[in-house]
This record gives sequence, structure tokens and C-alpha cells, in this order.
Amino acid sequence: MNLKNHDNNLRIIGKIFIVIGLILVPISICTFFFVDMFVESDLWMELAEFDVVFFELRPPREIVYFLPTIQTISSIVFLVSGYGLSAEKDWGKKFAIVPAVMLLFKFPIGTALGGYMIYAIHYVPRNEEVINGDELA
Repeated sequence: MNLKNHDNNLRIIGKIFIVIGLILVPISICTFFFVDMFVESDLWMELAEFDVVFFELRPPREIVYFLPTIQTISSIVFLVSGYGLSAEKDWGKKFAIVPAVMLLFKFPIGTALGGYMIYAIHYVPRNEEVINGDELA
């Protein structure tokens, strides 16, 4: 793989990150609405008074908003890192490690995709692989 192919791979990975981020935006919006419906339901009232042996646990209502908040932050991370990679910004390669590692936990497709993305981000063409006057970055 020469330097041009490597840069093309990084731009493609950036576009994949942008697509994943755009998919996560409506999911996180729906999750906020779902959490609102869940907190107002009778099921939350039953779960809110949970007894464990001698302890009576009453979690605050705000704890359920943790999931949609994390979902929104992850969509922002995917969008920003995708922009950085596709626009060939200097900070793009460093920041793209975060969503690539996040993908590793989504077994099996995300693990393979995240592993390849980490490899492609850290891959630097050797001098023998640089052809046609391409220069190393």
C-alpha cells in the first residue's frame, strides 16, 4: 500500500465514522424520548423501590438519563473524528482512536471494523512502499 492508498483509506474510514455518527443521532434522540416515557411509567415506580436484603435502594430519576447522554456524546465523537479524518486534519488521526476503540466492544462486526481502523490509523508506509514520488507524512 502506498501513501496515496493509505490517505484514501483514512478518508474512507472518516466517512464511515460520519455515517455511524449520523445513524447514532436519531437513535440518541429517540432514547431521550424513551427514557422520558420510562420514567413516567408504572414500571419505574416498581423499580425505584428495590429492596436488596436489608437495604432499600431508591435511585434518582436522573440516573436513567445516563444512557442517552452517553449515546449523544458517542455520536458527537464519531462525527468529529470522521470530519478530522476525511478532511485530513492533523488531529484527526489521534482523535479517531477513540471511536475505533469504542467499536471494538460491538462484537462481532464492530470488533473487526474497529481493529482494522486502529491498524489503518497507525499504519505508516515504509520507504520501500513509497512509489511514484510520494513522500512520507
